[in-house]
Amino acid sequence: MNIKESLDKIERNLSKLNYKSSYVSTQNSELNYTAKNLVTLKDAVNDLSDIDFIRPQINTLKSSALFKNYKDEDAFISTENGKINSTVEELRIGLTFLLNYYNSAITGGDNVIEIKLPDTNSFDELSKVSNDLKKAIEFPILDSNTGGNVEILTAENGSIWIIISVGTIAAVNLIASICWAAAVIRKKMAEANIFEAHAKTLDLKNEALTALVDAQKKQLQNIVQAEAEAIASKHYDIKDPETIGRLKLSLQTTADLIDRGAKILPNSKEEEIIKAFPDYSKLALIESSIKQITAGNK
Repeated sequence: MNIKESLDKIERNLSKLNYKSSYVSTQNSELNYTAKNLVTLKDAVNDLSDIDFIRPQINTLKSSALFKNYKDEDAFISTENGKINSTVEELRIGLTFLLNYYNSAITGGDNVIEIKLPDTNSFDELSKVSNDLKKAIEFPILDSNTGGNVEILTAENGSIWIIISVGTIAAVNLIASICWAAAVIRKKMAEANIFEAHAKTLDLKNEALTALVDAQKKQLQNIVQAEAEAIASKHYDIKDPETIGRLKLSLQTTADLIDRGAKILPNSKEEEIIKAFPDYSKLALIESSIKQITAGNK
């Protein structure tokens, strides 16, 4: 697991790392400390257990009386209560510091984009992905009126994640529009491929089959053109054929990257910015933001 994925997991679980116990006087037992809401704590510990750099603390908790059962309320002896309390506190303080340090180190805030690269097995493939990202992100930003620029902030060694600043929120919105349109194009390309495969199973003459396939390709070209023009109308001052051509290349390249497993996401926590990017877990459900394209393909 790389640092980006570890930090996302820490952020999801940090608020669950809470242990509060109270002393109860008993005559017949040494179980003088009771604690509640333990299932949430244990779920968080389990979810964090594959992060290497906190494994000693995780192992301490898992070998403690906390995990002797999965009850939500339990009683502990003094030594076990102290061990659980100090270890949970150590985890919480350490992970809070790590998150704060990471967030302060990655400057730019809402101007930052996180990119999950597709799997690569050689330097040649990595070079191609780098060139594709230039077409997908850098070229359209430079052509736009967003005032943005691309700067690589960090890339984990041996990782599939890189983090870049695009300079302005307007540039982030441009990339969101490109990713959304590219996801639509990817979906239409998949539908066209399914249609072509089905058409080949029919008893059609070559001329008829060719005409159907060509019609599908023409429709896809029209969709790419319409999406590019719609984006240019919002984000570009210059809309000449050459500029639109570069934007179409960006859309097609981004669609290919998404199809190969890439994800381009905002670093921002603002809901409106997050919602402007496609949900990569629901790509089959995505619809174009252009009404006539959505209606025309129903």
